[in-house]
Amino acid sequence: MSDAHVHHQLSPESIRFCPLCGVGLERRTVPPEGKQEMVCTGCSFIFYLNHKVVAATIPEHEGRVLLTRRTIQTGLKVDLGGVLGVYSYAGTPIVIVVYRARVVGGEIRICHENDRVEWVHPADIPWDDLAFPSTQAALRDLLSARSD
Repeated sequence: MSDAHVHHQLSPESIRFCPLCGVGLERRTVPPEGKQEMVCTGCSFIFYLNHKVVAATIPEHEGRVLLTRRTIQTGLKVDLGGVLGVYSYAGTPIVIVVYRARVVGGEIRICHENDRVEWVHPADIPWDDLAFPSTQAALRDLLSARSD
């Protein structure tokens, strides 16, 4: 078999450069779990490996939805209302499972993973500022289900 047919595997040892800015990656401890991940030494992008299924919620309260900029948790207690949708996109190994969530307590907190948290009426959602296609799709599905 020729070298042209050798298959390489994606691993921490084979990842060397940031896919966003091209600067070198290094293994660092990443909060809050303290796991070792490959992190860009230039832009601090975290290159997660083997994270194939991601779960998210869209908390609702008094007709509004909670929008955050990158968060692990907001400090709210919620009751899950079932799966809103499952989203995946060509070229990415991630599947995002989004749940409906009703706030039942707690207090919103800012953490190292977010810099903005706000309750937004559906008419005020800043669609062009949302970071991920799955966020847009899930919010559209949520609002569509409300009008049915």
